[in-house]
Amino acid sequence: MDVKKFKEKYGAWAIVTGASSGIGEEYAQQLAAMGIHLILVARRIERLIKLGQQLEEKHHISVKSIECDLSKPGFEVDLLKNVEGLDIGLLINNAGMNIEGAFYRGGFERNQQMMYLNMHAPFILAYHFAKVFAEKGKGGILFTGSISSFQSYPYLTHYAATKAYILQLSEGMHYEFKDKNVDITCLCPGITLTEMAKGMKPNILTMEVAPVVKAGLEGLGKTSSVVPGFVNKAMIGISRHLFSRHANLKFNGDMMKKTLPAVRKDINKKSL
Repeated sequence: MDVKKFKEKYGAWAIVTGASSGIGEEYAQQLAAMGIHLILVARRIERLIKLGQQLEEKHHISVKSIECDLSKPGFEVDLLKNVEGLDIGLLINNAGMNIEGAFYRGGFERNQQMMYLNMHAPFILAYHFAKVFAEKGKGGILFTGSISSFQSYPYLTHYAATKAYILQLSEGMHYEFKDKNVDITCLCPGITLTEMAKGMKPNILTMEVAPVVKAGLEGLGKTSSVVPGFVNKAMIGISRHLFSRHANLKFNGDMMKKTLPAVRKDINKKSL
């Protein structure tokens, strides 16, 4: 990657949501290494402050940490007020959550929270910053989707549906904003070794977080969606071109039964 060109297009500041762990934290690490100043957004402010201090000392950049629950209606008012005046050129729309297991697992309120965090918040931020970037004539937005964005996944039913929305949103925006010199891409990883994958059995789709994030940053501006990892790419390609939706649905459901501990517990329950 040409760091100089990357900074010219997307510098000097980047917003990273969900930056307290996992993919978001790794985005912060890799962007800081390129000399880009960071606005780190998450609920766990202690983690953000600690990460910010480490990145400032190591890479001699500026970091602004903002405590924010993106699943709460109206979150954007204080967040946008906190970043006024900064030359933001890159939005990493990464914050998200999942609920594993049978459809009713987690209850109504937690499932609704997932809708707000996985769909509502990314849309609001993209709606705001895409306009800002278009007016400047440069900038970029990276969404975090999932390989489940491409098809249904029983026992990750609601989560997969939220990520399908993110992929559709990102692809449409990619086309619309291309002639405005604004790059929009959706990173669609498989199982990545982060907090969200805790309890899952590793399989051939499992990847470390660093190469996943690297693929996203390298794909920005080149394509509408990025699936990191050869095996993940092959799986998506095969499932889209060789199998019917019904066959994919059965395969994914059978795989989730074997992969997710929560599913095995829910299957053994006698009531919903």
